[in-house]
Amino acid sequence: MGTRLMGPATHARQRSAFDKRFVGVAAKQRRGGRQKRGFAISCVVGLAIAAVLTACGRGAAATAEEQDEVIVAPSPSPVAELPTRTRPPTAPPPTPTQTPQPVQEPPLFPTPEIDLTDYTVYRETLLEAFAEDADRLPGAPHYFIQVRLLPGEAPRLEGVQRVRITNQEQTSLNELYFRLYPNLPAYGGTAEISQALVDGQLARIGHIPDGSAARIPLAEGLAAGATTDVTLWFNATLPTQVAAGTAGAGLYGFVDGVYDLAGFYPTLAVFDHRGWDLDAGASFGDSFFADIGFYQVELTAPQGLSVAASGSTLARETNDDGTTTWRMAAGPVRSFYATLTDRWEAISGEVDGVQVNSYYPVGGLASAQTAMNLTTASLRVFNRMFGPYPYRELDVVPLPTTGFGMEYAGILGLAANFYGEAGGGFGIAMPHEVAHQWFFNLIGNDQPEEPWLDESLANYAVYLYYEAVNWPEMQAAMMENVFRYRYNAARNLGIDRPVSGPVMGFDQSNYINIIYSKGPLFLHAVRERMGDTAFFAALLDYAQRNRYGIAYADDLLDALRLHSSTPIDDLIALWIYGE
Repeated sequence: MGTRLMGPATHARQRSAFDKRFVGVAAKQRRGGRQKRGFAISCVVGLAIAAVLTACGRGAAATAEEQDEVIVAPSPSPVAELPTRTRPPTAPPPTPTQTPQPVQEPPLFPTPEIDLTDYTVYRETLLEAFAEDADRLPGAPHYFIQVRLLPGEAPRLEGVQRVRITNQEQTSLNELYFRLYPNLPAYGGTAEISQALVDGQLARIGHIPDGSAARIPLAEGLAAGATTDVTLWFNATLPTQVAAGTAGAGLYGFVDGVYDLAGFYPTLAVFDHRGWDLDAGASFGDSFFADIGFYQVELTAPQGLSVAASGSTLARETNDDGTTTWRMAAGPVRSFYATLTDRWEAISGEVDGVQVNSYYPVGGLASAQTAMNLTTASLRVFNRMFGPYPYRELDVVPLPTTGFGMEYAGILGLAANFYGEAGGGFGIAMPHEVAHQWFFNLIGNDQPEEPWLDESLANYAVYLYYEAVNWPEMQAAMMENVFRYRYNAARNLGIDRPVSGPVMGFDQSNYINIIYSKGPLFLHAVRERMGDTAFFAALLDYAQRNRYGIAYADDLLDALRLHSSTPIDDLIALWIYGE
């Protein structure tokens, strides 16, 4: 059934309070409004199919002297009884290693003064029909981040964040974990937390061995339903070259004049039925997993740089030191992402009340228009199919990635090499990335552990888009050249395997073929057996039950079972679990 809507929580399976309203809005939109064929099919298919599946494709309070100590073992917390349909427990988080911490300099930023119980600012980032959603998720992590970009031969970030965290588990928590994504090899950077306060008191900082997460102990514990206020001073460095074939693939760093800030801040880890989820992720595929949250961000950067980011920009201030501070808000969203450059221009359009901004480099206006047309058309289709997109803005940006594209909350990142005379694979990229605004952002999932749950759905959504706009040539190209051809290649090469499983259980020889091709074929097989009416009802039900929450494989499979008048377990066993 449906998961619960909130932050670091049990994600208990109960129907969302939003269901009835979303069904009503979706029904109204069905009463409203062929995509122009703005580029040659052969060009799109030839380029897109070759590229699409290469990415996306990421007791007492401590004293000042105790600040430098490192906790070397996390205190175990009892975990609520496992739901009957969830995955079996995994091993507990790795024991932190003892590493010395340097003597800390005074923080660059003072402790921020902000009322983290006030959510009114987010009404400005949501469509009017969804403005109340800002007040209906009070347990979601609420971030206030102040960060400064410091350019140079080795660009870096320095900042501070406060996070209001509510324990929505059925058990007390003795510690918190924050992911430091830049430390993952795929990201190629570094990140650290230099100082921590818990409810105004200094706290020790521990790290798991690979450095991808920091542990903050809770001296008094955090009872079920209780709230704590955590302040973290952090810094990060940015790589200056693209590591091809990795999960980062140029999506974090400074390359070709573009700053890509994916996962730059300490991100509260997910606590679910397995405990703290600290999977490091593979060198390919997606590494990110987070609860829905609210973000207010003050980003200071040199004047002349423009910012595209999750959510909406609320204000800009020019400073006397030659910098500009951008004040932004986003929520409820899965993460906060920002990119900065002085090399882009933008065009804008509108669909269903959403402003779509398509950014482009010099010479890329025609490509930006193609991206715009496909984005608005896809958004219109998926609003009817999966329930309305609730935010006021959606941005499309060209990134110096070696992959095909990447999804962020409110932002679609595309390969910059699409924006040239040779064109690119917009015909597949745009519907795929737009679909991720549902299957990643609005409906979260454990991407490192269950990558098919968002990627297979997003890729099948490309087929559904071309079906909806009555473009049979592109529809056939997706089914025959992307899904069946690539899956048959895996079978002929002897690298076929079940769709289910973590990214780490695949290798680069079969990940694309299975997750992006076999997974959609499973969905199509289920659709053919259920019939269109039941299948689309199941997809809409799944999307609404899990909106703003985290879904697991059984949530989707149970939605399909619920709406099917004929058994489908044999298809699930064959395609998903290989039984």
